[in-house]
Amino acid sequence: MEIQIREPVPSDAAALGRLHAEAWQVAYEGQMPAELLASRTVERRTAMWERITASTRGERQRIAVADVGGTAIGFAWTGPCRDDDCPEGAGELYAINVAPERWQGGVGTALLEAAHEALAAAGFPLAVLWVLPGNDRARRFYERHGWHADGATRNDESGGFVVPEMRYARRF
Repeated sequence: MEIQIREPVPSDAAALGRLHAEAWQVAYEGQMPAELLASRTVERRTAMWERITASTRGERQRIAVADVGGTAIGFAWTGPCRDDDCPEGAGELYAINVAPERWQGGVGTALLEAAHEALAAAGFPLAVLWVLPGNDRARRFYERHGWHADGATRNDESGGFVVPEMRYARRF
């Protein structure tokens, strides 16, 4: 399987919407409220990706898409840190998702490496990301690639639910 890393295009919206919704359903089952997960439908995610791929991203934002055989199977999205208490000059890994049937195949690693390159190329000496405390699979993955918990926590209240998160950081 040859993985190509590239920018997203509008024709990726359906594949990105499907993998995004499915990755959330599988990865966060039992960790997020079922009602919140149920609201993250393929249709809603596809509409979101239609908007994203049709628009211009903000300065220093990058989206890397993992493509196999012309189909998007994962993505990583990076840009400037969005929080009020960001470390000075920090970038952020906003999201990384891979189609669940492609887990354990090197796609996540290829995307994370592309994210690291994008963050460093954008001039961020440090980056952060937010992860669920109980998401051991993701935490081990990030830790294998040089990320560490930095002690910051928050409650994400988007979608009408409170979801606890912890921050990881990595220097470049």
